[in-house]
Amino acid sequence: MKFAHIADAHLGREQFQQPFRYRDYLNAFRQAIEKSIDERVDFILLAGDLFHVSKPSPKAIRDAVEILSLVKKKNIPVFAIEGNHDKTIRETSIYDLLEHLGLIYTVGIKKTPRESEFQKSVKKGNLYLVYGVFGDIEIYGLRHNNRWQLIKNGRSILKSIFRGGSNSVLMLHQAIDYLAEGTPYKDAFDLKLSEIPEGFRYYALGHIHMKKELRKEESGLSGDIIYPGSLERTEIREASHKITYDRRISVKKLEENIKGFYVVEDFEPRFVEIETRPFYNVLIKGNSKIELRNKISDIREHVEKDSIVLITLEGVVKGGVHVSEFYDLLKDWDLSYYNFNNRVSSEVVGIDPTKTVDELLNEILSDFERDLFLQLANDPRKFSEELDNFIDWLMGVYKHPKSSREARIIEEENKERQKEDKPKVKGPKAKTIDAWLGMR
Repeated sequence: MKFAHIADAHLGREQFQQPFRYRDYLNAFRQAIEKSIDERVDFILLAGDLFHVSKPSPKAIRDAVEILSLVKKKNIPVFAIEGNHDKTIRETSIYDLLEHLGLIYTVGIKKTPRESEFQKSVKKGNLYLVYGVFGDIEIYGLRHNNRWQLIKNGRSILKSIFRGGSNSVLMLHQAIDYLAEGTPYKDAFDLKLSEIPEGFRYYALGHIHMKKELRKEESGLSGDIIYPGSLERTEIREASHKITYDRRISVKKLEENIKGFYVVEDFEPRFVEIETRPFYNVLIKGNSKIELRNKISDIREHVEKDSIVLITLEGVVKGGVHVSEFYDLLKDWDLSYYNFNNRVSSEVVGIDPTKTVDELLNEILSDFERDLFLQLANDPRKFSEELDNFIDWLMGVYKHPKSSREARIIEEENKERQKEDKPKVKGPKAKTIDAWLGMR
């Protein structure tokens, strides 16, 4: 017995709003299906998020149908569950169309039973647990659910639904806490390891986009828990390469972020890599524009053509920088996509930790500025009521400054304004701020 375990294809996605990324995601899925056929698998598991949105475009549907037809022609059944990107608030989804076309067999809790060569049903109250069958192998699964749906009164709903057997597989699209380290789900997991149903020979998971393996010897469960990860790179944490340039250049290929799927033979998983576009996560540190520009130029020889490059700039540069100042450096690199993330500070502000907040504010703000903030710190709903009082206060400040510093500032402002307002040609005299305020 041999099967393929694929997850998180996210068909239809145009990452960075770039049309070529649509083709990249499609190509990754095609590779996974074609390699599964070449491996002569008996069946295929799709563990959720086949599409990027629950209402995919006609183009994405057409392309999915075309690729899934490849395995249908080979009489290889495909068992699937809906991921959080696939599911809808209603019972039906795009999976129902694919199932109607005979391209997939969905498993999970259904309102009506399904009986066929590859599907069986068991009544559960007013609903039916639909599961897949292939010879003596049983494939169970459930579409994505939030934690509050999976855990009731501290008890796992999954454990009450599923009972594993010696030749059974459980397919879920959930994040397990034990395996969520280094992923966006570290603090937003769906399940704890102790809440997973026992007795299954293989746990086919989706949702976490990085390849993860938890062997049964470590988990204490009857089978391995496997995440193949997404087929394409969906965020910077999944980059294929990491380049760091501070004092020297460090280039690292991130082997842990390889993309692909699993072929499982007699319940022993083997990862199969697929080819994806190189994706570089670059960090450059410098304390001047010239240094940053030179370092950007230096990394060119370490970056492949037609790749994706995301560059983060860090450092302290007088006056700061704008990323537009660096785009010209990458224009002739033959990259598919590039962008910058600006973390450069214009100056370092030192804060004395021994001083109180009021003392720090006194150093940073003038008396006038502090009073101005206090005047504006009113309930927004009463702003119109307080507007007259605010204008009276502001006029009073300009007529009777509270400090010599403020008087000097206002005097200098008035001199500058008089210079700017002095007419160079005949015409009406410009209004001063006092005159403008008087028009209210």
